[in-house]
Amino acid sequence: METTSAYPIRAVDRVCDLLDTLRTATNQLTLTEVAERIDLPKSSTLRYLSALEARRYVLRTGDTYQLGPAFQPLHDEYLARIREVALPHLVRLRDHFGETINLGALAGEEVVHVEVVESNQSVRLAASRGDRAPLHSTAMGKVLAAGLDGDHLEALLKRHRDRVTEHTLVEASDLRAELARVAEEGYGFDDCENQPDGRCVAIPLPGLAIPMALSVSAPSSRLESSGMAARGAEMQELCQPLLADLQSVPQ
Repeated sequence: METTSAYPIRAVDRVCDLLDTLRTATNQLTLTEVAERIDLPKSSTLRYLSALEARRYVLRTGDTYQLGPAFQPLHDEYLARIREVALPHLVRLRDHFGETINLGALAGEEVVHVEVVESNQSVRLAASRGDRAPLHSTAMGKVLAAGLDGDHLEALLKRHRDRVTEHTLVEASDLRAELARVAEEGYGFDDCENQPDGRCVAIPLPGLAIPMALSVSAPSSRLESSGMAARGAEMQELCQPLLADLQSVPQ
C-alpha cells in the first residue's frame, strides 16, 4: 500500500531549508533573497514565512526576516542576566526621578518591556514586563528605530502605522524627521503619543547584544513637554553606571 507522506515530508524539508537559510545568513534577508536561496516561488515562501512568524520561529523587521525568539534560548538567558544586573540600577533611577523606569528591547517592529520598576506614587504610568508597544508611538521605540540601519529604517517607514492617540506620528516624513532628531540628540520623546495622558523620555543603551533602551514614564501632569529635553540629558549622565554593568554581561 502506498503512503501519502510525500507531500508533508517535502513541506518539512522546505521549512528546514528556510530555517537553515536564516540561521546561516550573516544578516537579515528579504523575501526575494529567501525565495532564491531555497528555490521556491515568492508566494510559497511568503506563506511559509508567515506561518513561522505566527509561531515566533521567524521574526520580521520591515521587509526582512531572521530567526525568531522561539529559536533563541540564549536570547532569553541573556535577557534574564540583563534583568538581574539592571534591577538595582532601575530601582535607584526610580527613586531619583520618582517615576516609573522601563527597560526595553527591540523585537521586530515593536519594543518589548524587559523590566519595569513602577513609581511609588499612587497615580503613575506603568507597563508590565513582557508588554509590547509600537516603535513609532513610544519613546523607547523611537530610540531603537533611530538605531536601525538605513535599509531597515526605510522598510519600517514604508509600512502602515496606527494612530494610537491624536498626537501619534504616522506620516513617514514626520517620523523620519523625528528619528533624525533622536539620532542627533541621543534621546527620544513620547509626548502623549502612546497614551493620551502620558509622557515618556528614553535613551539608547549601546554596546549590548540586543538593541535596548531605557525610559522614564509619567503622567503628563508631572512631566511637561518643556522639561523632557532636560530629563533626557539627565538620564544620559545618570545611566552611565547602568550601561557599564550591562555591557559587561556575557552574551
